[in-house]
Amino acid sequence: MADIKELREEVVKTFETLKEYNDKAIKEAETRNGEATAETRAIVDTTNSAITELKTRIDEIEKRANRPHYNSERPEQSAEEVLQTRAFEKWIRYGFSEDAPQTLTADEKRALAGTSDADGGFLIPPTFESGIIMAAYDMAELRPLCQVGTTGRDLVVLGALSKPTVAWGRQSIAITAQDLSTGGERIQIYDCRALTLISNNTLDDAEANIVSEMTAAFSRAMAEAEDDAFAAAAGDDSPQGVVANSAVLARYVYSGVTAALSDATHNGFDVITEAYYGVKKVYRRNGTWAMNSNTEEVVRKLKDGNGNYYWSPSVAAGTPATILGRPVVNPEGLPDIGANAYPIVFGDFMSGYKIRDRAGLSVKRLDERYAEYDQTAFVIKKRVGGKVTLAEAFCPIKIATS
Repeated sequence: MADIKELREEVVKTFETLKEYNDKAIKEAETRNGEATAETRAIVDTTNSAITELKTRIDEIEKRANRPHYNSERPEQSAEEVLQTRAFEKWIRYGFSEDAPQTLTADEKRALAGTSDADGGFLIPPTFESGIIMAAYDMAELRPLCQVGTTGRDLVVLGALSKPTVAWGRQSIAITAQDLSTGGERIQIYDCRALTLISNNTLDDAEANIVSEMTAAFSRAMAEAEDDAFAAAAGDDSPQGVVANSAVLARYVYSGVTAALSDATHNGFDVITEAYYGVKKVYRRNGTWAMNSNTEEVVRKLKDGNGNYYWSPSVAAGTPATILGRPVVNPEGLPDIGANAYPIVFGDFMSGYKIRDRAGLSVKRLDERYAEYDQTAFVIKKRVGGKVTLAEAFCPIKIATS
């Protein structure tokens, strides 16, 4: 694996190449009826994609290194928890088959039965659950930025304080509709399910680390699904996305171009600057730019009125790429640049978006459904909700002329 410092240096070097050929493309377009040569455009696109790949590798390495240690202070497992863990591992590999190389003892079956859920699955033991949580945290873009809490209910009623209203002297203190509703915000908890297939030959292989493979597969799937939902929603049965919130969308600034972020008249810098100042200083200083990778590649080529590029690569450990000094993340669920789309949002996610996890991940084993393919399916269920709770913390960019 390449050293992270080397990767970061390669990003800086590649970005210099991108700027060189992007400048060349702009000059060529001025003398070729608005279009650069195919060769130059190809170099710009290839170089830009290379930066995205390098940036992704750096992000993954840094997230793994900086992940929180959820189990660092967890007390030693009780005898019952040890029994449940052992039973769970056997069940994952062999199910309840009487012909399996290893079968569950009566005590193990009892311990596992005590963790059953209403859907016919079993709760994942804390050790494995925390492994999935940590790995998913590593891969997520938005979860680390938001306020996260746990709940034991399917509907969370927030009891947060409203934003204080200030008045001087004899002035009246006005209470807005937002103030009155702050303490009554409700976050619905939704089921998120993911299915994976494992070859029965792999399950029978005593050397295969089944739990590790399942953890990796489910963690990535959950992280991607949550990012999509928290950013833009994934239908009526998912958490509310930031750019699916009407109050956030009402605060948009527009690109000035029908189906693009910039053109010969609009350089793209102005609307990004407008979005940056579209939130108050208290949110701006903790703000993050959210856009998918395709949009970031477009932004990387934009310059201000003085010809300066304002996307800046990471040059030090723990410092992501920035725009106007604020970090950039890539929830891929945000739309690409297109007519009437909201591909970019800037804001303070910690202040404006809340996530609530309902404790208890569960997994169901499907022995028969894919038996003809000699595979066993596992369905994991996680319960989570998310909602915008302070729209003024965000400012989205709309691709439109008004």
